[in-house]
Amino acid sequence: MVPVTKTVYLIRHAESDENRRLASLSKSVKGLGRLRLPRKADLVASIELINLPAQIDSDVSPVGKAQINALGRKIASDDFAKKMGIQLVAHSPLKRARQTSEGMLGCVTPNPNVTIEQDYSAEGKKAPTVGRVVELPILKERTPMEWMPKMYDAFTKRIFSFEQWLGEQPEDVIAIVGHSQYFKSMLGLPKKFKNCDVWSLQFDYSVKMSHESVKEEINTTERAEKQKKLRSKLNNALNNASPFKDEKKDEVETEGDVLHRSVEEVRESNEESEVFESANEIYEIDGVRVDDLELPRGWRELKRHYTYDPSMEEPVAPVAQEETEGKVE
Repeated sequence: MVPVTKTVYLIRHAESDENRRLASLSKSVKGLGRLRLPRKADLVASIELINLPAQIDSDVSPVGKAQINALGRKIASDDFAKKMGIQLVAHSPLKRARQTSEGMLGCVTPNPNVTIEQDYSAEGKKAPTVGRVVELPILKERTPMEWMPKMYDAFTKRIFSFEQWLGEQPEDVIAIVGHSQYFKSMLGLPKKFKNCDVWSLQFDYSVKMSHESVKEEINTTERAEKQKKLRSKLNNALNNASPFKDEKKDEVETEGDVLHRSVEEVRESNEESEVFESANEIYEIDGVRVDDLELPRGWRELKRHYTYDPSMEEPVAPVAQEETEGKVE
C-alpha cells in the first residue's frame, strides 16, 4: 500500500506556572536531601501546588513568556509557517497551550467565555498564511485521574481519537500545540520535549489501528519505562550501600554540586526532557539517534526545528543617564 502521509509539527507549550512550581518542589526536596534549606521562593511556589485546579489549567510563567517571545521572533523572522506551508493549527484548550500558540504561531481560537484578564489569548488570532485554527479538547494534557488504572482508557482513547482526526482533515501540513506527557505517550518516547520545542514528523494515516492497539502500544512502552527506572533505582541503592564506596570521590562530587549549583538549578526544570545534541547536529535521545527511533503506528521521521536558548532573548536596553537625573529617590 502506498503511504498516505501528512506533515505534522508538534509544539510543546512554554513553561507554565505549574512547571515552575513543580521545578521549585523538586529543588526543595533535593536540597533537603543534601541537608540544604530550600529558598523562600521555592518554598512558596511549592506550597502553591496545593491548589490542584490551578495546576491543571495554569498560565505560562514569566520564563514561559520570555520563551514565547524569543522563539516567536525567530519563527516570524524565518517566515516558518509560510515556508513550511502550515495550513491548519490545532491547539489544546488549556491556557498554557493557547498562549503559546498565539505567541509562537500567531494563531489561537477566540474564547468568549473568559475575559482578557483571565486569559490574554481570549480574543483570538489567525496568521494570514494559515487557513484554519481549531481548538481540540482531546489534546488536553493527561490528567491526574488518567494515571489511575480505571481511567487509563480515557487517556488512550483521546490519543486514538486525535490520530483518527488527523487522518480525516483535508489539510496536509498541520501544526499542533500541546503537552509533553501527551506527545511522549503518543510517540512512545523515552523523554519529553522541552518547553517551546518545535518538532516535525510524517504521519501515515493509512496504517490500520484501533483503540485497543493504541492502548496496548502505550501500555507496553510505559511498562518498560517503569521497569527501567526501577532497575536504575535498585542499582543506585546497591552502589550507595556498597562498603567499598569511594569516600574521596563523594567529597569531590559534593564540592562539584556546590560549585555548579546555579547550573544545576537551571537544568533541573528540564531534566526529564533532555535531548542531546552532537557536534554535527544529529539529535539523540538516550543515546539513540532521533532518525533511528522506532516510532509507533504511522509516525516516522522525527526531526527538531527549534528549541529555546536563553541567548535568543533580546538584551534589555540600559536606562539613559538623562532619564535618571533629577529624579527623587
